[in-house]
Amino acid sequence: MERHTIGNYFNKMKSKASVILDDDKQTGELITNAEKKTETAQNNSGLRELITQVRSLIRLVKHYRDGTYREVSKKSMMLVVAALLYFVSPIDAVPDFLVGIGLLDDAAVLAFLYKTIKEEIDHYMEWEEKEQTIKPAP
Repeated sequence: MERHTIGNYFNKMKSKASVILDDDKQTGELITNAEKKTETAQNNSGLRELITQVRSLIRLVKHYRDGTYREVSKKSMMLVVAALLYFVSPIDAVPDFLVGIGLLDDAAVLAFLYKTIKEEIDHYMEWEEKEQTIKPAP
């Protein structure tokens, strides 16, 4: 019998990530779903850091998708997509409807992701900051 662990669920998401990353429509749907979930969760002050991290990953996927930022490995992008898939999935190790603890596993996945590809995320964040100072907001 398969154990329901964060690692098992995340591995399932990793297996889907490559297909989604290569399909603009599916990537767009993932972005939309992740944005909706961050909007829903933003009212919880305890989740502010988690939501900030997820939003930065969403922006990374958008920039990667439209070709404006490609200084990240495909393997790392697959991990980012897998983390977003895990975040939006209603079925994971700890169901999100369990108020107070439902997003703890999502936070654990994000912590793993940030630890694993910290340099690439930091590089992206630096690039994004430079882009914001160069281009005035519309």
